[in-house]
Amino acid sequence: MALAALGLIAGPLAGTAAAQEKVVVSEGHLDLFYVDVQNSAHVLTAHTGSGNVAPGDLTVHVKPSVASRTVSASIAGLPGWKAQGETYYLLPQNSQAGQVFAGFGYSSAVADGTSVTYTLDSLQGPGAFALWQNGEEGPNVFLASADGGPKSFTSAADHEHVNWGFTEQGEYALTVSATATPPGGTPVAIPPVTYEFFVGEQLPSEPGTPATQLSITGLSAHYHAGGVAALTAVQNPVTDENHYHWFSRAAGATEWSVVSGALTGKYGFVVRTADNGRQVKAVLYDHDHKVIAESEPVVIVVDDHGNDPVNGPAITTTLAAEQGVLAISVAPENREVDLGALTLNAAADRFSAAGALKPITVTDTRADNPGWTASGRVRSFTTVDGNQLGGKYLGWAPNVVSASTGQTVTAGPQVTSGFTTGNGLATWSQLATAAAGAGRGTAQLGAGLTLEAPVETAPGAYQAMLILTAI
Repeated sequence: MALAALGLIAGPLAGTAAAQEKVVVSEGHLDLFYVDVQNSAHVLTAHTGSGNVAPGDLTVHVKPSVASRTVSASIAGLPGWKAQGETYYLLPQNSQAGQVFAGFGYSSAVADGTSVTYTLDSLQGPGAFALWQNGEEGPNVFLASADGGPKSFTSAADHEHVNWGFTEQGEYALTVSATATPPGGTPVAIPPVTYEFFVGEQLPSEPGTPATQLSITGLSAHYHAGGVAALTAVQNPVTDENHYHWFSRAAGATEWSVVSGALTGKYGFVVRTADNGRQVKAVLYDHDHKVIAESEPVVIVVDDHGNDPVNGPAITTTLAAEQGVLAISVAPENREVDLGALTLNAAADRFSAAGALKPITVTDTRADNPGWTASGRVRSFTTVDGNQLGGKYLGWAPNVVSASTGQTVTAGPQVTSGFTTGNGLATWSQLATAAAGAGRGTAQLGAGLTLEAPVETAPGAYQAMLILTAI
């Protein structure tokens, strides 16, 4: 057997006091748009690991530290979405550590085979919302709040997962209604409910919380001419605001000058002899450009220990932001994986074969370092004369072969063959994930492969293709 691998490229929160009265879900499995039968009536609710929760009692917390993504060319095509290279926030359709894994569907109290039409009645929030599944030709959009986007979809699935995307940080209220149609039955209208999402690192603060303090770290005791000063603004307590300006003034000067282009929490510059005694400070602003906090100035000390180097010309080059990429690829020499011959197992109830993927490479050069998840699936095996073997019979045990310094890459969970139960690799399965802030660089991923086939499988040489994605 050969396995060919190809690389493809509502109402706002009322503050902490109100939030504390609610169930706040910030990670793990969650079914939203969940149809149940209560007191003989169909209702929309939400289903957590602890049971059902009324939407009005629930807040879904979308943390930018794990949910930030960079808009790709295909995602830029979502209705009302941001431009390629900009940032949006995502609850992904694949399970990822530290994130909400949200889906939709209905409970066992609903008649099996019921189809449900979900309708987005309204959206309140600072940006656009969309619901979609990844597809080979781009996103398959179910709902989109922007004009021209779909406002309803119908599904017979009792459990399905999708991507939940938001363009801006802030509070969102999605009002949704539904119609449930049992097999051969009469459609049942389900009254609207409102689902609340908060996109931000911390839920709104309770009145009386101490004001944010800003300090600067990374200052060296002294610098040499031609060295680099790398300063970082630190918030305490941390907010979800990230709009900064840095200011500088020369020794003896009274007026501060804004540093052009320094708009994030980090500021780096090449030190010159004339910078001795220069002061630098950082200021944090809110969305209305009002000052939240201002740091105490730090002083740059330049000391070349008695030497007097000539400060020559500055040398500049630029890497445009849009050149940052996330790519998953397979080297030509790694595109064939031979599992060998299928052999009958000791119990004589199935054929089996095993092997391993050759390294698959994920490269991330994006400046905002949002992290990534690489996933794969196999649709089906076939022989040259048309005999097929479903991709569900293939399982894997992912591993991280190598990673760049500074990367934190975690192998995905083992997926067993679906010979007895489950879907194996017939559905998208996580190969590896890199944490936000620790994904830039190049990682090589592998996996042990196990194929189990029914004893009635027709003889022949079976071949499939592993398709890959990184988001």
